[in-house]
Amino acid sequence: MPAIKFFTSLTGLFCLLSGFFGTSALALPSDRQATITVDADRAQINEKTGITEYHGAVVIKQGTLLIEADQVTIYSTDGQANKIICIGKPAHYQQQPNPEDGLVNAHGNTIEYYLDTETITLIKNASLEQQGSTLKGEHINYDIKAELVEAKGSASSQQRVHMVIPASEPSADEQKDSD
Repeated sequence: MPAIKFFTSLTGLFCLLSGFFGTSALALPSDRQATITVDADRAQINEKTGITEYHGAVVIKQGTLLIEADQVTIYSTDGQANKIICIGKPAHYQQQPNPEDGLVNAHGNTIEYYLDTETITLIKNASLEQQGSTLKGEHINYDIKAELVEAKGSASSQQRVHMVIPASEPSADEQKDSD
């Protein structure tokens, strides 16, 4: 994909979003070819600062990707998105990373996605769910490249880290042996 220059129109904005979502390490390959739709009550595009803001019941979709938030801010440098901040009560991020896995659902009052370091941070009332497993805490950091998740409770210990791992179903061989 050619380098994306500062956008001067909504077409440029969609190219910017495509650069963000198209390179996502959490995406199905088919997501990269899907149309991007953004719905919001209002949008503000500042070409000088490289900051695009969406306000009011923001919904962004591309393939299996779904972002729902009260506000989404996209920060870019030289036309490349490098940080996305989603704010809501809570904000919601959903995407299927590959065909074998279920949807990843992330919630938090703030969701920060740093594209250059490939990290996602969920802040306040944070939760991460996939295939029946759930991780909750006040703060969850997910390093995509290192495949490392770190969760913290609140400083006052009123909210501790809570994880649920569903029981695994026995394989066909294990079931045969028990019969």
